[in-house]
Amino acid sequence: MKKDEEEDMRKLEHIARFEGGHDCIKFECVHGSKNCKPGSGGSHGRHGMNIRFVSKGEAGAIQFLIYTGWMPQFAKRDEIGFRDVRDWGGHMMPADLGYHSKEPRHDGQEPICQACEYCDGQPCYYDGSGLNANDAMYALVNGGEAALWDFLDAYYETTFHDAPYQGPAEFRMPLRVK
Repeated sequence: MKKDEEEDMRKLEHIARFEGGHDCIKFECVHGSKNCKPGSGGSHGRHGMNIRFVSKGEAGAIQFLIYTGWMPQFAKRDEIGFRDVRDWGGHMMPADLGYHSKEPRHDGQEPICQACEYCDGQPCYYDGSGLNANDAMYALVNGGEAALWDFLDAYYETTFHDAPYQGPAEFRMPLRVK
């Protein structure tokens, strides 16, 4: 790894965002649209909370997105003030591992937007994969937050500086049965 690449890796900013879900079937439209009516073609439907992890550097950013399946709820408080919600929604799913690049990464790649927050307000060339997201989830579940950031930082180096792909670290303990 070259010195400038090492310096870029040390400067990566870590961002974790919890993005609230919506349920335009049970609740009024979160977007305020008058055309959003359950059963109509204009309804936004429903989607659970997302968790987005981003390693951001000079060249752009790497993102890992999890669909939690956790849906907005309404439950009245009981006489002691407890809200009894036993079902928050579906299961978690690793949804996307991708990059936000300030420059095209392949011939013919077009920007997905003209001002991306992960590209410092510059145009964003994005690509990602739901299948590749499994490695990021593997790192998070088997090693926790530090292992996920290590994985995303290494993936940044792979994407933007052509470093070899390292993959996620294995769980720290050996299997009992082989």
